[in-house]
Amino acid sequence: MSQPLKVIKSIAATDTNLTGSSVAEADHAAWGSGTTYALADRVMRSHKIWESLQAGNTNKPPETEPLWWVEVSPTNRWKLFDLSTTTQTVIGSSDYYELTPGQAVNAVALINISGVLAVRVRLTDPSFGVVYDTGVQDITPVPSEASWYAWFFEPRTEQTQLVFSNLPSYPNAVLRIDLTSSGAAYIGGLIFGSMRTISMGVKSGVRLGLTDYSRKERNQWGDTVLVQRAFSKRMSFDLLVQNADLDNTYSLLADLRATPCLWIGSVQYGSLAVFGFYSNFEIGIAYAHYSDCSIDIEGLT
Repeated sequence: MSQPLKVIKSIAATDTNLTGSSVAEADHAAWGSGTTYALADRVMRSHKIWESLQAGNTNKPPETEPLWWVEVSPTNRWKLFDLSTTTQTVIGSSDYYELTPGQAVNAVALINISGVLAVRVRLTDPSFGVVYDTGVQDITPVPSEASWYAWFFEPRTEQTQLVFSNLPSYPNAVLRIDLTSSGAAYIGGLIFGSMRTISMGVKSGVRLGLTDYSRKERNQWGDTVLVQRAFSKRMSFDLLVQNADLDNTYSLLADLRATPCLWIGSVQYGSLAVFGFYSNFEIGIAYAHYSDCSIDIEGLT
């Protein structure tokens, strides 16, 4: 038996709880009711980028005029808060995010990161001051093995996700994440929320995979056409649940249906942390004191 299953139920970022960031929101000009937009012009509104579908586009609010506007993506500042981990926020050499969730947060995770060299997470309570500080965590890419050849010639291995799960619970605290890179870096997701522990432990035999949405076709001459697109992770595992905790486990999983969460099967392997939702779970009451549970997780692209 390995570690218990851990789940972080993500809190949605809003204008209210995102209280500060050095990442600029200047992708395009803000939409103006008095401005006439041409075909393919792009604007910002409600932290999203919209593209004009027609010429002579005047006084047509993007959210309510689907014949005139199409949503392209979140703005750069907000991309790491959407439900896709493949849409990445681009950060500079030194940027930060500051959040005031208004409730207890005991876990933070960064997903699909690239080019980040150091991370610092702090929690500051208005009454007690700094109650949590990781210090500057160096995550500089390292060689795949300890040898002089690997040091000079082999590609460096990056950490693609980080999880901080030991934050103390202070409902009024301000959460700050500082990010450092040598230039441009990328973050696919910033998750913050309350971590819950499920089960006695995840059994050996966890199954990992992915669903690839790339296009693979052959043309009329028989040539293969490959167009790389997004993919989603898949994870299936079995775990043991104490019968005394069975009702609570069942209720918790029922409450998390169709809810984006970070599911952590083990902190030993980064690939055993998947941001997504469960497609199915079953509990078999097989023994006097504990039961078997199986869960299938589908990751978000």
